[in-house]
Amino acid sequence: MDSLPKTVPVKLPGKLLAPRFWPTWLGVAAFWAITQLPRPLRQRLGKLAGTIVWRRNKKRRDIVDVNLAMCFPEWSKLERDAINKRHFQVMGRTLLDIGIIWFASDRRLLKFIDLEGWEHIAAVRNSGQNIILNVAHSAGLDFGAMAVGSRIAGIAPYKAARNEVVDWWVARARRRFGNKILERGDGMIAYTRALRKGVLLYVLTDEDYGKDASVFVPFFGQAKASLPMVGRLAKIGNARVLPAMTYYCQTRHRYVTRVFPALEDFPVGDNHKDTARLNQSLEQMIRLSPEEYMWTLRIFLTRPDGSRVYRY
Repeated sequence: MDSLPKTVPVKLPGKLLAPRFWPTWLGVAAFWAITQLPRPLRQRLGKLAGTIVWRRNKKRRDIVDVNLAMCFPEWSKLERDAINKRHFQVMGRTLLDIGIIWFASDRRLLKFIDLEGWEHIAAVRNSGQNIILNVAHSAGLDFGAMAVGSRIAGIAPYKAARNEVVDWWVARARRRFGNKILERGDGMIAYTRALRKGVLLYVLTDEDYGKDASVFVPFFGQAKASLPMVGRLAKIGNARVLPAMTYYCQTRHRYVTRVFPALEDFPVGDNHKDTARLNQSLEQMIRLSPEEYMWTLRIFLTRPDGSRVYRY
């Protein structure tokens, strides 16, 4: 593990205590205080915050509407609007819950998350193969990393936050339970090195990285620019690919990470077929709880014909 790329240090850099960061620290203190509230009150506040953002942020609301219209043409406008609003409420709830990962003890955190499908991870480990979790980009994905990472440490891509104080807290939280992070620009070599060391690897393949880095394959019936790297990683790293998604269960009042069985006959060695297979598994997971998926991403930004589907 020593040869893996360096991550954000756990020790707080002294420069982050400079006066220019004091407003951010006040925000962190407020965030800590919210985390201490009873769960029902905290989540009601999160739902309210999400509703306010839904009403006022027309840009993001329109992006969600475009995505839902393209992925679920069978839904009525009324159905799409309902999921659109619920998505923002989910994001608000999750934002206020994320402080549990930042500040809570291990015991309190683990009471807040459930892991289903551990037997699928165990089966791959027992076979002597490595593991790639292809994770759906859901609101609660950080809780998923905690659910799995508390049993087996993994490594995941990370995009630094603009604010250095926030970046330190987010990176520190994602390194709980021995988890590691990789900068997104580290590339295939870093991912392959990690896999060959037997490290569980998290990947998110549903963002749009542009035409040069992608292949166009179906996603909910739409041609989507999708990353083809997972099939190559699985082959090079002697790994099985297991789909995984985290969502909030209203009856249990917990975040649930569901790991599915490893994809059979994967990879086949064809970038388009392998990537299409991954998108199919993502579709199946998203349908479990559509409002939890990160619909605010411009997932159809790059189109095969160069057209634009978003106004922004």
